[in-house]
Amino acid sequence: MTAALKVVLISALLAGCAPVTQKMSDADRKAVRVATINPNVTKPPEPYYLGPGGGIGLAFGALGAIVTEPGRAAGRSSLAEFLDRNGVSIERIALEELGAALRASGKLQIADRAEPGAATISIVIKLYGLSIPHGFSSNLVPVLQMECAMVDAGGKTVWSAGDRLLSLGNPVEARPAEELRNDARAIENALRAAARHIAGNIAKEL
Repeated sequence: MTAALKVVLISALLAGCAPVTQKMSDADRKAVRVATINPNVTKPPEPYYLGPGGGIGLAFGALGAIVTEPGRAAGRSSLAEFLDRNGVSIERIALEELGAALRASGKLQIADRAEPGAATISIVIKLYGLSIPHGFSSNLVPVLQMECAMVDAGGKTVWSAGDRLLSLGNPVEARPAEELRNDARAIENALRAAARHIAGNIAKEL
């Protein structure tokens, strides 16, 4: 199995199953006119990171993966610390981009704060971070999986949708790892581009 294929398989396993959409019924669509977005976004304890050279060890099977795992773990820890130190919040990015996409869709009024009778939309981030797009690349692309669910005032789930961007077929422009390594704003811009793409697709499902 090639390094590129193993990168794809590992990303897919980390992201889990593809998000499933629950369409709104006609009755719920008529009943739900206003929604707020829950500011408490759930995310994984660490970002995902697979940098240049990280895919090479994976090409050598289980032993290669074991030998190179400490380097990948260090990369995840370093990325998490760097994002935190520089105020790059995937939760804030997701909230801003989903809110903008839902407002732009015109399908539902999004209130800034909770209102009596309003529905609530919650966001769960299943995966976020940076990855090489294929096994021997020196560039990085953002990876992100985001899922949303809306419950009405009575606590009934009336809609859910999600989307993800993994390493292959990623529409966000790949950037050299050296350019991103010490540029928090560039990393934030990459994650925001991924979130904007995903939020737009989620809004289409509303």
